[in-house]
Amino acid sequence: MTEGYHYTACGLDYVYLQNGYDVHETKHGKGISVRNAGGLHDAIARAIIEHLPRLRGQEVRFLRAQLNLSQAGLAKILQTRRGTVARWEGRPNQAITGTADTALRLFYAAKADGHATAQRIVELLTEIDEIEHKIAGVKEAVAFRETAGEWQPELMAA
Repeated sequence: MTEGYHYTACGLDYVYLQNGYDVHETKHGKGISVRNAGGLHDAIARAIIEHLPRLRGQEVRFLRAQLNLSQAGLAKILQTRRGTVARWEGRPNQAITGTADTALRLFYAAKADGHATAQRIVELLTEIDEIEHKIAGVKEAVAFRETAGEWQPELMAA
């Protein structure tokens, strides 16, 4: 089935849209606008976790993006290393290992279904990533402030 618009913007090489998009002219040529892109991406993710026999690197990247996680965040969930996630994503057509495949499907389903724990895990990992990125930008010093019995870093620019 290769009729319709070949939707590669999602990072998957096999998605075609039968409708739900508009073609328009831009100053750079033909442009495409997808109606309800968020809903489309949710539907793609559900199809991936429910119907594909094995997740490959391109599906890992797509699901990670849908979860709004960094490679390090997904690695923490799957109890592996960031480099392993990067390697999977770098090989878009190669299947990942069975336990990671199952864990990613289950975690995505829990998060998509609104499971509070899965949502909180994503929020915490996103916060950790943001803090790590800010700290990585600090070159010389980090100041800490104690407030109400808790110490917090005051991140300073380099």
